[in-house]
Amino acid sequence: MFDINKHRHDFFYNLATVIDGLVPDDLCDALAERVNIIISEQGVDLVNHQSLGTDAVSDLGGAYNHHIFKGDDIRWYLPELPAIYHSLVPLVSLVTHTDTVVSPYPLSDINIKAYPPGGGTLGLHYDTNGITVLLFLTTNQEAPLRMQIERAHPSQKEPWTEHRKIYAKKGSLLIMQGRKTLHDSEPTVTEQKLSVVYNYYERHDTYRHEDFDNFVYYGIAPKTLA
Repeated sequence: MFDINKHRHDFFYNLATVIDGLVPDDLCDALAERVNIIISEQGVDLVNHQSLGTDAVSDLGGAYNHHIFKGDDIRWYLPELPAIYHSLVPLVSLVTHTDTVVSPYPLSDINIKAYPPGGGTLGLHYDTNGITVLLFLTTNQEAPLRMQIERAHPSQKEPWTEHRKIYAKKGSLLIMQGRKTLHDSEPTVTEQKLSVVYNYYERHDTYRHEDFDNFVYYGIAPKTLA
């Protein structure tokens, strides 16, 4: 049973919630097969850079190693994913209590990050968009999403950081407050991990740093430090 109150609690208190079984396994497998054919034919870019992040793009300068399907790649090769993206707006709005809108940035509205075995990763960062949604096309026993959640309570003398790991499960949907939690993808070892990234915004807030896409996709150092 879908428990909206549980998902809202997880989203607001734990900064992320996972909805299982949103997309059927056979569709995930078909999409993953197509993704790997495109990668094998060198139809998309490989992102491979490190130590370039700055406060300006909310990045701590870690390593980035994955194939990236940008917005136009998705629309050309995987047209099912934009249909899912638009159809999810009411669900995302329901969970987040926001006036959710799709991204006005066609390069980054929908991406796929394909993490190869043997070190596929994403550096520690905050997101610039208000609502981050991941649709997992693979089930993985390694390379979890790692979150750092800042906690405080009057019973404790000092604030503390809670560390949370979320492992990919085929067909599940993660809805996260990526602006509020430092997060990264732990490096792969033997598995491939495929994550569809759906970037959403609130209608009144569509901020995205001007240097962010060049840094993330092309390894161009931000022009500003903060």
